[in-house]
Amino acid sequence: MRPENPVDRRLYFRYLARETVTWFEEFRGKPNRQLSELPKLSDEAIAALIPRICPGVQIVPGDGRVSARLAGASQMVELFETNEASLLVFNHFNGESTIGQVADSLSVAMDWPRERSLGQVKELFFRLVRLRVCVPVNV
Repeated sequence: MRPENPVDRRLYFRYLARETVTWFEEFRGKPNRQLSELPKLSDEAIAALIPRICPGVQIVPGDGRVSARLAGASQMVELFETNEASLLVFNHFNGESTIGQVADSLSVAMDWPRERSLGQVKELFFRLVRLRVCVPVNV
């Protein structure tokens, strides 16, 4: 059963393609995790993840908050309120820095304990994952 709406159809085929690639990778012996399983990982495993903004996502700052338009969508989704900590974290979701490295940078910049910084980074990361704005490049 295929969806009739063109946007839903694109999302359906993206999902189907992603599941097919995941199945083949697991068949070849490369373990994969569903994005919904990420919060269940240990802090050490989460700290090793490398987040990046999904291709095609348009970031729109303004009015004290940062929003995004997903690829192929016309509606905007609010990501977070603009503050120094959230902007620093978000700007490090570049596909190069690990969550642990981002937490270390936040800890130094805000003079916070590492645990607090890691919690802040994880909170924003998981929110963006749920909104389909961000994914780890190394899961």
